[in-house]
Amino acid sequence: MNKNNSIRMKFFKLFYLALLFPTILTTAYAQKKVTISGYLKDAVSGESLAGALIIVQETGIKASANNYGFYSLSLSAGDYKLSYSYMGYQQDERSVSLMRDTSLSVSLSPASNMMDEVVVSSSSKKDNVSKPVSVAPLTMVKVKQLPAFLGEADLIRSFQLLPGVSTVGDGASGFNVRGGGVDQNLVLIDEAPLYFTSHLFNLFSVANPDAIKDAALYKTEMPARFGGRLSSVLDIRMKDGNNQDWNFAGGLGLIASRFTAEGPLKKDKSSMIISARRSYTDVLTKQSSDPAIKDNSIYFYDLSAKLNFTLSNKDRLFISGYFGKDHIEAAKSFLLQWANGTGTVRWNHIFNPRLFSNTSAMYSSYKYRLGAYQDPATSFTWDASIIDYSLKNAYTWYPNSRNTIYFGAEVGLHDFMPGSAKPSNDNSIFNYTKMPGQRAAEYNLYWDHEIALSDVISMEYGLRYSSFQSLAKGETVISDYEGPIGERKKPINQRTFSDWQSIKWYHNLQPRASVKIQTGKDASVKASFSRTAQNLHLVSNTISSSPLDIWTPSSYNVKPEIADQGSIGYFKNLKDNKYEASVELYYRKLHNQIDFIDGAETLLNEDLPGDMLFGNGRAFGSEFYLKKNTGRLNGWISYTLSKTERKINGINNDLYFPAKYDKTHSLVLVAVYELKPRILLSGTYNFASGIPATLPDGRFEFDNFPVQYNSGNSRNNYRIPSYHRLDLSATFKKKPIPGRKFTSEWVVSMFNALNRRNAFSLYLRQNENHPTELETVRFSMFGSVIPSVTWNFKF
Repeated sequence: MNKNNSIRMKFFKLFYLALLFPTILTTAYAQKKVTISGYLKDAVSGESLAGALIIVQETGIKASANNYGFYSLSLSAGDYKLSYSYMGYQQDERSVSLMRDTSLSVSLSPASNMMDEVVVSSSSKKDNVSKPVSVAPLTMVKVKQLPAFLGEADLIRSFQLLPGVSTVGDGASGFNVRGGGVDQNLVLIDEAPLYFTSHLFNLFSVANPDAIKDAALYKTEMPARFGGRLSSVLDIRMKDGNNQDWNFAGGLGLIASRFTAEGPLKKDKSSMIISARRSYTDVLTKQSSDPAIKDNSIYFYDLSAKLNFTLSNKDRLFISGYFGKDHIEAAKSFLLQWANGTGTVRWNHIFNPRLFSNTSAMYSSYKYRLGAYQDPATSFTWDASIIDYSLKNAYTWYPNSRNTIYFGAEVGLHDFMPGSAKPSNDNSIFNYTKMPGQRAAEYNLYWDHEIALSDVISMEYGLRYSSFQSLAKGETVISDYEGPIGERKKPINQRTFSDWQSIKWYHNLQPRASVKIQTGKDASVKASFSRTAQNLHLVSNTISSSPLDIWTPSSYNVKPEIADQGSIGYFKNLKDNKYEASVELYYRKLHNQIDFIDGAETLLNEDLPGDMLFGNGRAFGSEFYLKKNTGRLNGWISYTLSKTERKINGINNDLYFPAKYDKTHSLVLVAVYELKPRILLSGTYNFASGIPATLPDGRFEFDNFPVQYNSGNSRNNYRIPSYHRLDLSATFKKKPIPGRKFTSEWVVSMFNALNRRNAFSLYLRQNENHPTELETVRFSMFGSVIPSVTWNFKF
């Protein structure tokens, strides 16, 4: 055994010893206890209630259900009264006599007044104070109360209303969290990753609102069981499907419509849900008599499906999938397509009342195509893709009422095709070009420990070990690169690797720790530290990510990105949890950040590392949040004061410069008002500082024509004007008819109600009427009010 293998074996022994350490400490205590465990479900649909709260009234001990609705409580033998609760549901109390391990599953009935479920939480009102890790959950009930762009609720857009979360502007896909890029957010749908989260350039989200149950956003302070990205994890969970009765729902809008069917395959034992959505702008354009309009085709569609089987009292099986595609074609001269596809198979198994396991197999693909057909002599089609295969074995162990331990292992394989271009017809002189493919494997181990040291102090700490292996795909040529910093470098020292041969290994230990100190009945202070590593990188040199951006793995020339963050915050609930307030401070240090030389080519560039630049970054800021949970008028105010900078050798004279998504100020106001029992009004207002832009600061004339240039080699030396937007919405629910299941509602919304032309970018050009003069052009994605009407129904 060589030295490296010996060191690796010693590490794994220490890792597992650390994993078993809590077992040693708690086994003796746990042996004196008996355990009550089971599932919490919706009494009407049979859906699991993730995060539901269980309280032992005699002792005040609390527990919460996991993502599958499973809970476990270890108590001394005796008689107890247990309280089961979940937001928007009637509380259920059970008297139990615990003399041995007991299984008790509870079904909760929805509350008669669903307006009580207006909080941004799916579990306890005190989670923001009592939990050591700050997490931002959103239920679809809440999302559907917010103003909807083009009449459809948007889960991902709703998270942008929370502090520390932003976007570079209207029409920009993805989101930014605490100074991170859009690629530094891991978006999961039933555990499978999504690489592009928008339809029609962010007009719609890939998350169909009728198929989604809820979601949770971990802002950098993510537990060790999550990894792979630097900034955040957005964990989206699809509905399991109603296992009691068949239900149908849908919506008809001006741009798109959707339909969902769910019901039992065998009552109480299995269920299914299938949800489809499609836009029909292409159908409308074909009706035009104008050939310039008739020959255009723009549409998207997606399909979400899930099967859920209860195999036994200890085993459950879930099979889910998502597929969506966008198609944009202009007069048969231009084509743009992109498509996401995911598949997940999950098996839940209860080994004993204290040990719960989940084994998941995931598949994810992202494919995109560009075509140019205007000139038959130079027409071409360009294709690229990334495909993931992964397997995860995760365990949750409940040794006693004060400890919960998560541990597991993950393996994955990534297959990249950066791009291939070929002539689209026999007359084209375009040469066939194919970029070398890339392949990578990753291996992860993690261990998380939630522990309540006392009624005052609780914490969650853990360790994630990631190993990333760059593998040859076919015959692969690797080079070093040399040349002046800030300029295109040339490849040297070429070496060849055969198919599947290992090229480069990267290993990273990622410690995570969060602590909560209770400073009063309804107040606490939280502090955290986390190290995260990222091995999949977005290749983009534009303001906002686009469907054509390439993903590349860590490799011989590209190191993993690393981020270290510390944060501290004060959290307070007021007036019997009617209000929530918090303030958080954070500081992030980023390493191995990727940028590009001026004029870099990112498509079909076989020597892309020669155009790459690497450096560091930093982000720091403060986040303020005030939320009203209950009553006819509710909502929240969030404000973020922050700064995000990069320092890249070869850019901006090697000095810090603002990142392209840096925003000094960001203010969000959200209001939801129940005018009448069946009329709901809502509005959101956004204000943000303008994002940075790089503009020339000098000019000279050549043959009486102005030539602009950047005299100081500065980057992001200007800011576009500040951003303001007001969105309004009204929901009118039809009065239900007794004895009939059919219900419906009209949603009327107004996007950009102030009719502002918010700038997305700025650039200089020659004035058409006066060629010797330059003019500034402000480009806006949406420059007017956009009204919409949608009819939603359910039966």
